[in-house]
Amino acid sequence: MTASKRNLSFDIARAIAIYLVIIGHSMTGLWDTWQSNFIFAANLPIFFIISGYFYHSKRIKDVVQTGVNTLLIPFFIVTLLYITLRTALGEIVQHVHYLNFQTLIPLIYGNGATGQSPFGFELRSHAGAVWFLPTMFLANIIFHWLMKSNKEIIRFMIVIILFGLGYSLAQVAYFPWSLQAALEVPIYYLFGYWLAKLIKHHSQKTIFANPYILLVSLICWMLSATSGSYELNRGLADNMFIAVLGGFGSAIVLLGIAFFIEKHWHQIAKGLSYVGQYSLVLLCVHSLDIGLLDTEAMNFLASQAWFSDYSLFAYLGLMLLRILYTTCFTWILLKIKFIYNLLVDRNFPLQKA
Repeated sequence: MTASKRNLSFDIARAIAIYLVIIGHSMTGLWDTWQSNFIFAANLPIFFIISGYFYHSKRIKDVVQTGVNTLLIPFFIVTLLYITLRTALGEIVQHVHYLNFQTLIPLIYGNGATGQSPFGFELRSHAGAVWFLPTMFLANIIFHWLMKSNKEIIRFMIVIILFGLGYSLAQVAYFPWSLQAALEVPIYYLFGYWLAKLIKHHSQKTIFANPYILLVSLICWMLSATSGSYELNRGLADNMFIAVLGGFGSAIVLLGIAFFIEKHWHQIAKGLSYVGQYSLVLLCVHSLDIGLLDTEAMNFLASQAWFSDYSLFAYLGLMLLRILYTTCFTWILLKIKFIYNLLVDRNFPLQKA
């Protein structure tokens, strides 16, 4: 899809969201604070909401084929590359043996955090930020399946049942490919689908430039941040109802900001729309970054005498630095045709029948 045919506001919103992912993962010393909760309440739900917004009916076979090309193959590439690099660093630099059963589990399991599996073993290693990719693969299939029903009430009931099932599973264990989360997030897809229908009858300006709608949405987002944490990869939240409201509200606010940028800051809009278009590639690059460098970066900062007095500035600097080099490295990678095809092309390597 060319830039002229894309909806810039939604690409800009994706860019803001992926930068929020990077910011959230750079707030190691601020986890479990309202500031951290504020970021994590917003950085992922919007991706599912945007997918629902642009939903159109497809054969499940086509959903699977596209998902394998754009979600599963990047996941396996990044996870395998991380394990290889981490093993090499361990053997050559740290002189420790990294490769074992536990460190290989994420390659198949796709877990984004440590936890307890339903199969009796602990998950002591994880796949990093790319856990999102196989989860979205499952969620895409689930949502397209439930949309086969033509009745809105049936769709809504299925979404609520799936959400309840996912939340129940999350209380028990961490399932492969974050199945518990994949069962919960269709509620965001459906919200996005309804949002598209609403905008079709009105306009983007009516929703995304309405100060009252934006204020209510911001309040929902703030309520979520102050009500506790939202671990979407686990499918858990301190207050799940408020967390989901925060997911809805934060998406509207981010889309409102994106709409404003598109209309008033054209050069910034152009750059951000590029980032948003390739946001999942940025996610892959960022996942390698936090997996390989985060501990070393935080240990270095903590060892500095000035860090306790200027930690806020250090975190801000780390966030900005990560945003800059992740964006630049992604831009360079996408100039290589084979990598572009491997990470972006919807019809490579699997071709539509």
